[in-house]
Amino acid sequence: MEEELRKQAVQRHLAGESPKAVYTSLDRSKKWFFKWLSRYQSGADDWYLERSRAPLTRPSELSKTDKDLIVATRARLDATPFAQNGVSAIKWELHKLGLPFRSDSTINRTLKREGLVKKNTLFPQGGRLSVLYRGLVLQQHPPDGSRGATLHKGRR
Repeated sequence: MEEELRKQAVQRHLAGESPKAVYTSLDRSKKWFFKWLSRYQSGADDWYLERSRAPLTRPSELSKTDKDLIVATRARLDATPFAQNGVSAIKWELHKLGLPFRSDSTINRTLKREGLVKKNTLFPQGGRLSVLYRGLVLQQHPPDGSRGATLHKGRR
């Protein structure tokens, strides 16, 4: 529909109608009309189609080699027994190689995109305990099973 309107506007102008008469009768702006007229005059076959407004490049995006380096470092740390494998450990390993990275969030975002972030199954709410669960887990009872006695006696 919109493409046909663009073609019609340019054809009407080429037939001799004034630009103002064309864009006012189509209920469009002057800027709209001259945009599509200049696209037509460029000579492209698909001048009437909308072009993507997305940038062609993303300068802040990590390169493939940097992503692979982060993933390989994480894999190496996972294979090492008792080694930490979080963002700080990865950043430290890369620093030892002489390769500093911009931020922890960049490394974390890369790990998430590669599917290497493990969900916390012990505390699924990000370290927070619900009131009910906290009451059951954190309740301490004396080893004799008396359940009502206090563990620590305060001074009297």
